Amino acid sequence: MGTYVRIGLDAELSCVEFLEESSMYARTTRIMPALLLVVTLGCLTALPIRADENRQLPDWAKTLTESQREQFKHMHHQLDDDQAPHKKREAQALAELNAMTIREDADVGEINAKIDELMAAKTQIMRQRYAHLIEMRSVLTDEQKVGYDEGLLKRSAVR
Repeated sequence: MGTYVRIGLDAELSCVEFLEESSMYARTTRIMPALLLVVTLGCLTALPIRADENRQLPDWAKTLTESQREQFKHMHHQLDDDQAPHKKREAQALAELNAMTIREDADVGEINAKIDELMAAKTQIMRQRYAHLIEMRSVLTDEQKVGYDEGLLKRSAVR
């Protein structure tokens, strides 16, 4: 809405000046949300649809046979199924640990026990993950293993 502003000795704006100011305010308030929408949509359309869309496959993965692809797919599903209860237990233990930590009467002994529970879940997840990596490697040919091993070693490099 327009406001009355004291200009020089005039105590009030004329009707025309008031309407012009009011009109500019109305245009600005209509344009800003539209501009924000356009900018937001522009940013969203620039993002890839999937996070891994632009990720290049490693060379060894490009040489997989159809049989190997099917085996890998089955192994990945099996790993997800095997890890699910441990990941759930891990998330629950972490939430409980955080809740215990912020209590006024926090008990270090209870917190340490919860940390042990959390780490037990993480240990199971890691054991299953590395067993999975070994299982996947067993399906590869000698040529594919070279690239697979290089990729695995790069992941463990200190950054």
